[in-house]
Amino acid sequence: MRFNRYYWVCSLIIFYAINLQGQLKSQADSNIHVPWIVVKGSASISSDFYDYTANPSLSQIGRRPSALYRLIFAPTITIAGVLVLPLRVNITYPETNTTTPSISAPTIMEYFTNPANALGLSGFSPKIGWAQFHLGSHTPKLSDLSGGDLQLFGLGIDIKPGNLHIKASHGISQRAVEPDLMRGGKGAYRRDMSMGRIAYGNPDSISLGLNFVHAKDDVKSLKNSTISIIPAHPLSDDSSIVIPADTLRLRAEEGFIASIDTKLLFTDGVILSAEGAISAFTADRSSALIEEGNNPLRGFYPTTSSTRFDGAGSANLSFHFTSWTLAFSALYMGSGFQPIGNPFVQSDRLDLKVSPSFNLFEGDFTINGTIGKRINNLSETKGEQLNQMIANGQLSIRFSDIISLACTYSNFGIRNNRQNVFDSARIQNVSESFSIDPMFTFTAFDMMHTITTSFGMDRFDDFNIVSGLESSNDTRSAIASYTGIFNNIPLTIGANGSYLENSLFAGTLQVMTIGINASYRLFEGSLNPSVAITKTSSGFVINPADEALFMKVGVRGKINKNFSITSNYAINDYHYGSGSSRGNSFSEQIIQIAMALTF
Repeated sequence: MRFNRYYWVCSLIIFYAINLQGQLKSQADSNIHVPWIVVKGSASISSDFYDYTANPSLSQIGRRPSALYRLIFAPTITIAGVLVLPLRVNITYPETNTTTPSISAPTIMEYFTNPANALGLSGFSPKIGWAQFHLGSHTPKLSDLSGGDLQLFGLGIDIKPGNLHIKASHGISQRAVEPDLMRGGKGAYRRDMSMGRIAYGNPDSISLGLNFVHAKDDVKSLKNSTISIIPAHPLSDDSSIVIPADTLRLRAEEGFIASIDTKLLFTDGVILSAEGAISAFTADRSSALIEEGNNPLRGFYPTTSSTRFDGAGSANLSFHFTSWTLAFSALYMGSGFQPIGNPFVQSDRLDLKVSPSFNLFEGDFTINGTIGKRINNLSETKGEQLNQMIANGQLSIRFSDIISLACTYSNFGIRNNRQNVFDSARIQNVSESFSIDPMFTFTAFDMMHTITTSFGMDRFDDFNIVSGLESSNDTRSAIASYTGIFNNIPLTIGANGSYLENSLFAGTLQVMTIGINASYRLFEGSLNPSVAITKTSSGFVINPADEALFMKVGVRGKINKNFSITSNYAINDYHYGSGSSRGNSFSEQIIQIAMALTF
């Protein structure tokens, strides 16, 4: 109920902004002057309704929530042509969580500290041209090794007077979530993060920058830090030995990164960029403090027995010319380097790559690729080192206005240092992928025809003598699609089909799909009905195949040039070929309604 109030309040704000914009436009027309306040932007509200029915009826629940609402509001307010204020509001209900734990009944503050939602205001002055601020949800981008893909909920500035560039942000990157022993939810401390950058020079030629990121978990943000309680139990190998009861608790963390990056333009087309970084990361803030004399960052960063220091570095030398480019890149990240500003980046590795590309015959022939090597687990703290080969390439040829061709190839292999082929701890596997994609576009019978095809081969070979035979697989696939656009009537038709065959240890898996679709434009494009039907068959060749029939009917209505309504109805009827513990079949129905507005 609390969300419903927020949802409709935001909706009222949208319509108020639209009404205000209309009034300002009327004033502008009557006075023939630029209005003092101009509001432009877009807004959309959508609802998804889902129904799931199993046969026979079981406790199995559907794959979606029964109702899902989305609100996106993105106006830009310009005041007197001097100050521009872009506002961004994204709300999804029920709350969705991908990278953060869930909260059963979040407050409005907790809602917007979820990266899946957003409430942010940025401001800049086109008159001044070098000042910008952020309020609410924003993603500061500093450098590759310091910070760049974390959304903060807080404050930020970005100013560029002359050749000087200063950025600073402070906010919440992780909201506090209480552990839930009943549901097994681990929970998390609230994490406050500060980051900044000072750079001088021209980013297109020569520049030098200093970056920092500091993250700290708030130990007072949780009332209870208990993750789980392990009762006393006998040792599995010796029942006479009893392991005492234990309590697992969340550990509050803290981290700091400082880096220096530079860019040098030697001559037209020859650019060198490099960055070096150091990090300090404390895995448990409650661990014992190290004496000041042994603390390399004494007086600046509290060092405990769980603190690790390490470094990282990257370099890229590129040659950019009219018909070809060539880039050499290297990346090193130490085992103790903790990329708190880029948490999805893997550390403890070394990457070496070469990336050439060619663009010939005015773009009708292009080829590019990368070849290199990656060494994972450099420190061998997580086992043995793994050497990974990296190779991929893309080729595109445009033979004529009718025929074009694209090809891609990739090869990724991993192996450890064990050479004996009969060693059960030996790790070696190779993954190869190749596809060829011809496309044909031509006009005939008063229609524009487009045919797209794709033929692919994917192979994974695992040479481990214990599990290799079960892990290896070989896949072949073929995909074709057709689109026809009539010249004399506003009708578009289409068809598609695909076949996939995957040879596994347990047997050969086959997946076949065929579908048709059509759409029509009425009232000069103001009303666009469409329909699509797809039938899929999948399963191992030794068993009866599962069958699925999917149908979707939709209509998009354009009320005027700024306002449109879209409605879709879809049904998925699925039948198991040999039955299932979940039943013999199930049916899904989805209704989607959306309104979009530009103003």
